[in-house]
Amino acid sequence: MKRLMVLAMSALLIFSLFSSGSAKAADDISGNFHERGLRYLIMKGALTPDANGKYNPNATVTRGQFATFISKAIGLPNTDETYQFTDVPADSKNYQDIQNAAAAGIITGYEDGTFKPNDPIIRQHMAVMIERAMKYLNISTSTAKDLTFKDKHLINKDYYSAVATGVEKGIIQGSTEKDGVYFHPLKNTTVAQAATFIIRMMEAAGDQEAINFDVSQYELKEIQNGKLVSTNIKSSDFNAIVKNVTNDSQVVTKNGNIVYMKPGAGFVVAKSYTVLNSQTVGDQISVATGSEMQYLGAEEKRVKVDLAGQVGYVDASTVSLMPFSLAKGRNYYVNEGGEIKHVLVDPQTGNAKASYIFGKAPSQMRAGIKYYSWDGINFYNGAEKFIYYNYYQFLLVHTKTQYTAEELDRYIQFAVKEREKQGGRYADASSKSKLLGLGEKLKAIEEEYGVNAMMLLALAMHESDMGMSDYAQKYNNLFGLYVYDTNPLKVQFESPEASIRELMENFWWKNYIPANASFAHGAVFGTKRIGFNVKYASDPYWGAKAAGHYYRADKYLGFKDANKGYVVGLTTTPGLNIRSVATTANNSPIYTYNRVNIPILITSTNLASSGWYEIIPDSREHKVAYVSAQYVQILNTVK
Repeated sequence: MKRLMVLAMSALLIFSLFSSGSAKAADDISGNFHERGLRYLIMKGALTPDANGKYNPNATVTRGQFATFISKAIGLPNTDETYQFTDVPADSKNYQDIQNAAAAGIITGYEDGTFKPNDPIIRQHMAVMIERAMKYLNISTSTAKDLTFKDKHLINKDYYSAVATGVEKGIIQGSTEKDGVYFHPLKNTTVAQAATFIIRMMEAAGDQEAINFDVSQYELKEIQNGKLVSTNIKSSDFNAIVKNVTNDSQVVTKNGNIVYMKPGAGFVVAKSYTVLNSQTVGDQISVATGSEMQYLGAEEKRVKVDLAGQVGYVDASTVSLMPFSLAKGRNYYVNEGGEIKHVLVDPQTGNAKASYIFGKAPSQMRAGIKYYSWDGINFYNGAEKFIYYNYYQFLLVHTKTQYTAEELDRYIQFAVKEREKQGGRYADASSKSKLLGLGEKLKAIEEEYGVNAMMLLALAMHESDMGMSDYAQKYNNLFGLYVYDTNPLKVQFESPEASIRELMENFWWKNYIPANASFAHGAVFGTKRIGFNVKYASDPYWGAKAAGHYYRADKYLGFKDANKGYVVGLTTTPGLNIRSVATTANNSPIYTYNRVNIPILITSTNLASSGWYEIIPDSREHKVAYVSAQYVQILNTVK
């Protein structure tokens, strides 16, 4: 399904096959003949690495990719109109760029209503897109018809002028062979060649960023009155020029982009989907476009960051460094009417991009004041600091909702009707949503699998866009299952209930809930450091957003679940044994938590005086277990 900041099942199911480690000295475009164009597309966020960190410059460029190259190079605005190409679903990777290019008149598709985004783009079609892009930029186009290519007879007569325009503007130069120069109008093009066409197009359009784009020089700049001012200190040696940065008002740039600043001088924003090689947990963590991270330092090819407590490195080409003194704004939290609201801000403009409420505000949070947090737990405003654990974000799946199937259905009907008021794709939500009537099935799953039915509903509401996403409507997929960021699959389920069972059998109870399973960081929605959010989704705020659906449901139905008052603890040491009886004598542990900061559900503190808590274990084979109380921090969750 389409993501706001890439909300979906994370590609980390694939990434786990690769071990973390140091960044390579050079990527797969270093030294490429078309490196300048390729790095220009990377800088524009138009070209991003695959799961292996490769840009694949020699791969054949597709029609969808080329539409993205043009859209992002020009900076086409996001259109509110919808162009219904039958083979470009709203959840596809290039969807928005294709929509933007269609709105600008750069692409039109085929007569049968398709765009064929995954087909290779032949060279004469690419010339047509470039000509239309030039017209969009109000650049005069050629009327010349005299081409000298040896194979000009192969050019479709309707595309001849487009090729002529490309030649006149220096965008198309052809391939020099033994007997002359050829255009090869019917052949495909590599990503690398397409990149050169794009940067030439922008240069022909007079774009100074493209004209001045330099892949070799680093430059020291001063921040003065909210602007970057040149010092004329330049070098091709990254490490040499970094030594000149002595204070927070100095940065190093390359091709107009900040590539180094002093630690603490700003923050990092993912400008494309990226991967954090976490030193904290020794794993690769998926990071969505637009994610803010704490800046810890930069090397030539990678940037050191802290993502919600995960310290590690990201590819420098996938992120933007944002000094505090240049940022127009950043994400913040605010107490609005007693509820905590998270506002996502565009740091370039200071404008709010989105916001959501996800629980009750803590008592320390003064109304109307902006608070900031790197991890959604530790909040601050200047010297004012407090810790906040949201009840719904850290509630374990082992709990049981107090609501009946009928009450769940009543809330589903209310929530769907509320969404229907937005119109558009939601116009028939009250009759078409795949969530309708799921109450009884959710309660049955709760009993069978020992998971909270309301938690399942909250996740389904979030992942399926209230049951109206393309994946929900077409494939009965309520949870974005197998919809990886880099390779979304279209897996068909017989019914919405079947997708719930798939979530239970092949995700939650296979990789996420059992102690020390592949992606086990605690059976809560959580954050990028704790819980499902670590590996389930690339959006660092996925856990809070899913928790927000639970909170709103509980609020509507009378806060029965909050009033139940479950007690949640957090383990404070790795190697913590979980036992079947409250003693270390003559019994082996059920299992041992290899990781730290694992949430646990405490069902009784009656044995605390003897040093034990009774808990529900992360195991389907045991109903009750015990843990040493001295290694557990009881969370004061806000509910």
